Amino acid sequence: MVLRRMWHDGARPAFAPWWYHVTHDSIPVSGGDYANERFVGLRLAGDLRGAAFRDCVFEECDLRELRLHGCELVDSDFLGCDLGLIDVLSSRFGGVTLETCHVVGVAWSRADASPLRPLEIDFKDSVLNFSSFIGLDLHKRRFEACTIHEGLFESCDLRDASFRHSDLTASQFRGCDLRGADLRTARHYAIVASDNRVEGLYVSAPEASGLLEGLGVVVERD
Repeated sequence: MVLRRMWHDGARPAFAPWWYHVTHDSIPVSGGDYANERFVGLRLAGDLRGAAFRDCVFEECDLRELRLHGCELVDSDFLGCDLGLIDVLSSRFGGVTLETCHVVGVAWSRADASPLRPLEIDFKDSVLNFSSFIGLDLHKRRFEACTIHEGLFESCDLRDASFRHSDLTASQFRGCDLRGADLRTARHYAIVASDNRVEGLYVSAPEASGLLEGLGVVVERD
Protein backbone atom coordinates (compact mmCIF):
# COMPACT_ATOMS: atom_id res chain seq x y z
CA MET A 1 0.00 0.00 0.00
CA VAL A 2 1.69 3.19 -1.14
CA LEU A 3 0.33 6.70 -0.86
CA ARG A 4 2.00 9.24 -3.12
CA ARG A 5 1.66 12.89 -2.27
CA MET A 6 1.67 16.00 -4.43
CA TRP A 7 4.50 17.69 -2.55
CA HIS A 8 7.85 16.13 -1.69
CA ASP A 9 9.91 18.86 -0.05
CA GLY A 10 8.44 18.35 3.44
CA ALA A 11 6.74 21.73 3.43
CA ARG A 12 3.12 22.09 4.41
CA PRO A 13 1.13 23.47 1.42
CA ALA A 14 -0.24 26.99 1.77
CA PHE A 15 -3.86 25.79 1.83
CA ALA A 16 -3.37 23.36 4.73
CA PRO A 17 -4.58 24.61 8.12
CA TRP A 18 -1.85 24.94 10.72
CA TRP A 19 -3.09 21.96 12.71
CA TYR A 20 -2.58 19.51 9.81
CA HIS A 21 0.74 17.77 9.56
CA VAL A 22 2.50 16.97 6.30
CA THR A 23 1.27 13.59 5.07
CA HIS A 24 3.26 10.39 5.19
CA ASP A 25 4.83 8.97 2.05
CA SER A 26 3.30 5.55 2.71
CA ILE A 27 0.87 3.64 4.86
CA PRO A 28 1.69 0.00 5.57
CA VAL A 29 -0.82 -2.67 4.64
CA SER A 30 -1.21 -3.41 8.35
CA GLY A 31 -2.50 0.15 8.84
CA GLY A 32 -1.52 2.49 11.65
CA ASP A 33 -2.99 5.40 13.60
CA TYR A 34 -3.22 8.87 12.05
CA ALA A 35 -4.58 12.09 13.52
CA ASN A 36 -4.80 15.63 12.13
CA GLU A 37 -3.29 14.53 8.82
CA ARG A 38 -4.02 15.82 5.33
CA PHE A 39 -3.71 13.48 2.34
CA VAL A 40 -3.79 15.22 -1.05
CA GLY A 41 -3.78 13.70 -4.54
CA LEU A 42 -2.98 10.19 -3.34
CA ARG A 43 -3.61 6.86 -5.03
CA LEU A 44 -4.46 3.97 -2.71
CA ALA A 45 -4.84 0.46 -4.08
CA GLY A 46 -5.19 -3.05 -2.70
CA ASP A 47 -5.80 -3.78 0.98
CA LEU A 48 -5.69 -1.48 3.97
CA ARG A 49 -6.36 -3.24 7.25
CA GLY A 50 -6.78 -1.95 10.78
CA ALA A 51 -5.89 1.67 10.06
CA ALA A 52 -7.38 4.44 12.18
CA PHE A 53 -7.88 8.01 10.96
CA ARG A 54 -9.12 10.78 13.25
CA ASP A 55 -9.61 14.42 12.24
CA CYS A 56 -8.05 13.75 8.85
CA VAL A 57 -8.73 15.23 5.41
CA PHE A 58 -8.49 13.31 2.13
CA GLU A 59 -8.49 15.65 -0.85
CA GLU A 60 -8.62 14.63 -4.53
CA CYS A 61 -7.51 11.09 -3.69
CA ASP A 62 -8.02 8.07 -5.95
CA LEU A 63 -9.32 5.27 -3.72
CA ARG A 64 -11.08 3.20 -6.37
CA GLU A 65 -11.61 -0.46 -5.42
CA LEU A 66 -9.68 -0.01 -2.17
CA ARG A 67 -10.37 -2.83 0.29
CA LEU A 68 -10.80 -0.92 3.53
CA HIS A 69 -11.08 -3.74 6.08
CA GLY A 70 -11.44 -3.28 9.82
CA CYS A 71 -10.50 0.40 9.66
CA GLU A 72 -11.82 3.33 11.68
CA LEU A 73 -12.50 6.81 10.34
CA VAL A 74 -13.68 9.42 12.81
CA ASP A 75 -14.38 13.13 12.27
CA SER A 76 -12.73 13.01 8.85
CA ASP A 77 -13.57 14.56 5.48
CA PHE A 78 -13.23 13.38 1.89
CA LEU A 79 -13.18 16.18 -0.69
CA GLY A 80 -13.25 15.50 -4.41
CA CYS A 81 -12.18 11.87 -4.00
CA ASP A 82 -12.99 8.79 -6.09
CA LEU A 83 -14.21 5.98 -3.82
CA GLY A 84 -15.85 3.88 -6.52
CA LEU A 85 -16.35 0.21 -5.59
CA ILE A 86 -14.51 0.46 -2.27
CA ASP A 87 -15.09 -2.42 0.15
CA VAL A 88 -15.79 -1.18 3.67
CA LEU A 89 -15.89 -4.57 5.39
CA SER A 90 -16.03 -4.18 9.19
CA SER A 91 -14.87 -0.56 8.99
CA ARG A 92 -16.34 2.09 11.27
CA PHE A 93 -17.37 5.56 10.14
CA GLY A 94 -18.16 8.23 12.72
CA GLY A 95 -18.65 11.88 11.85
CA VAL A 96 -17.42 11.43 8.26
CA THR A 97 -18.35 13.77 5.40
CA LEU A 98 -17.97 13.05 1.68
CA GLU A 99 -18.24 16.13 -0.53
CA THR A 100 -17.97 16.27 -4.35
CA CYS A 101 -16.93 12.62 -4.31
CA HIS A 102 -17.53 9.72 -6.71
CA VAL A 103 -18.90 6.87 -4.58
CA VAL A 104 -20.36 4.39 -7.07
CA GLY A 105 -21.29 0.79 -6.32
CA VAL A 106 -20.54 0.71 -2.58
CA ALA A 107 -22.35 -1.76 -0.28
CA TRP A 108 -22.43 0.30 2.91
CA SER A 109 -24.09 -2.46 4.91
CA ARG A 110 -20.70 -4.23 5.01
CA ALA A 111 -19.41 -1.53 7.36
CA ASP A 112 -19.20 -1.96 11.12
CA ALA A 113 -22.51 -0.42 12.14
CA SER A 114 -24.96 -1.14 14.94
CA PRO A 115 -27.71 0.72 16.85
CA LEU A 116 -25.09 1.77 19.40
CA ARG A 117 -22.55 2.82 16.75
CA PRO A 118 -24.48 3.72 13.59
CA LEU A 119 -22.98 4.58 10.23
CA GLU A 120 -22.29 8.30 10.57
CA ILE A 121 -21.61 9.54 7.04
CA ASP A 122 -23.02 12.60 5.30
CA PHE A 123 -22.89 13.03 1.54
CA LYS A 124 -22.93 16.35 -0.29
CA ASP A 125 -22.76 17.02 -4.03
CA SER A 126 -21.56 13.47 -4.66
CA VAL A 127 -22.37 10.61 -7.06
CA LEU A 128 -23.72 7.50 -5.29
CA ASN A 129 -25.08 5.54 -8.23
CA PHE A 130 -25.63 1.78 -7.71
CA SER A 131 -24.82 2.03 -4.00
CA SER A 132 -26.80 0.12 -1.38
CA PHE A 133 -27.81 0.84 2.20
CA ILE A 134 -29.42 -2.18 3.85
CA GLY A 135 -30.51 -2.46 7.48
CA LEU A 136 -28.70 0.72 8.52
CA ASP A 137 -29.52 3.46 11.01
CA LEU A 138 -29.32 6.59 8.84
CA HIS A 139 -31.31 8.79 11.19
CA LYS A 140 -30.66 12.48 10.38
CA ARG A 141 -28.04 11.63 7.76
CA ARG A 142 -27.63 14.00 4.79
CA PHE A 143 -27.71 13.01 1.13
CA GLU A 144 -27.83 16.52 -0.30
CA ALA A 145 -27.31 17.67 -3.89
CA CYS A 146 -26.31 14.11 -4.77
CA THR A 147 -26.89 11.93 -7.82
CA ILE A 148 -28.22 8.58 -6.59
CA HIS A 149 -29.28 6.56 -9.65
CA GLU A 150 -30.44 2.98 -9.06
CA GLY A 151 -29.55 3.13 -5.39
CA LEU A 152 -31.12 0.81 -2.85
CA PHE A 153 -32.35 1.76 0.62
CA GLU A 154 -33.79 -1.30 2.34
CA SER A 155 -34.93 -1.66 5.96
CA CYS A 156 -33.20 1.59 6.89
CA ASP A 157 -34.04 4.14 9.55
CA LEU A 158 -34.17 7.34 7.49
CA ARG A 159 -36.08 9.46 9.97
CA ASP A 160 -35.29 13.14 9.53
CA ALA A 161 -32.76 12.36 6.78
CA SER A 162 -32.31 14.98 4.07
CA PHE A 163 -32.30 14.31 0.34
CA ARG A 164 -32.69 17.93 -0.68
CA HIS A 165 -31.64 18.76 -4.26
CA SER A 166 -30.76 15.12 -4.98
CA ASP A 167 -31.61 13.11 -8.10
CA LEU A 168 -33.05 9.73 -7.09
CA THR A 169 -33.73 8.31 -10.55
CA ALA A 170 -34.64 4.59 -10.35
CA SER A 171 -33.64 4.35 -6.69
CA GLN A 172 -35.68 2.04 -4.47
CA PHE A 173 -36.91 2.43 -0.91
CA ARG A 174 -38.07 -0.83 0.68
CA GLY A 175 -39.28 -1.18 4.23
CA CYS A 176 -37.72 2.12 5.31
CA ASP A 177 -38.79 4.52 8.03
CA LEU A 178 -39.01 7.87 6.23
CA ARG A 179 -40.89 9.78 8.91
CA GLY A 180 -39.76 13.38 8.92
CA ALA A 181 -37.35 12.84 6.02
CA ASP A 182 -36.93 15.82 3.71
CA LEU A 183 -37.40 15.20 -0.02
CA ARG A 184 -38.31 18.78 -0.84
CA THR A 185 -36.40 19.76 -3.98
CA ALA A 186 -35.40 16.11 -4.51
CA ARG A 187 -36.12 14.85 -8.04
CA HIS A 188 -37.23 11.72 -9.88
CA TYR A 189 -38.14 9.60 -6.89
CA ALA A 190 -40.91 6.99 -6.76
CA ILE A 191 -41.62 5.68 -3.27
CA VAL A 192 -44.19 2.99 -2.58
CA ALA A 193 -45.98 4.49 0.42
CA SER A 194 -47.47 1.15 1.46
CA ASP A 195 -43.99 -0.39 1.72
CA ASN A 196 -42.49 2.37 3.86
CA ARG A 197 -43.39 4.58 6.82
CA VAL A 198 -44.01 8.01 5.34
CA GLU A 199 -45.90 9.92 8.03
CA GLY A 200 -44.50 13.43 8.19
CA LEU A 201 -42.39 12.94 5.05
CA TYR A 202 -41.63 16.35 3.52
CA VAL A 203 -42.20 16.53 -0.23
CA SER A 204 -43.04 19.22 -2.75
CA ALA A 205 -44.93 19.36 -6.03
CA PRO A 206 -44.66 18.16 -8.69
CA GLU A 207 -42.31 15.41 -7.49
CA ALA A 208 -44.78 14.39 -4.79
CA SER A 209 -46.69 12.58 -7.53
CA GLY A 210 -44.06 9.86 -7.15
CA LEU A 211 -45.81 8.83 -3.94
CA LEU A 212 -49.17 8.59 -5.68
CA GLU A 213 -47.75 6.44 -8.46
CA GLY A 214 -46.55 4.01 -5.79
CA LEU A 215 -50.20 3.65 -4.66
CA GLY A 216 -51.36 2.80 -8.15
CA VAL A 217 -52.76 6.27 -8.85
CA VAL A 218 -52.39 7.34 -12.46
CA VAL A 219 -50.78 10.77 -12.56
CA GLU A 220 -51.01 12.74 -15.77
CA ARG A 221 -48.02 14.95 -16.47
CA ASP A 222 -48.04 17.97 -18.72
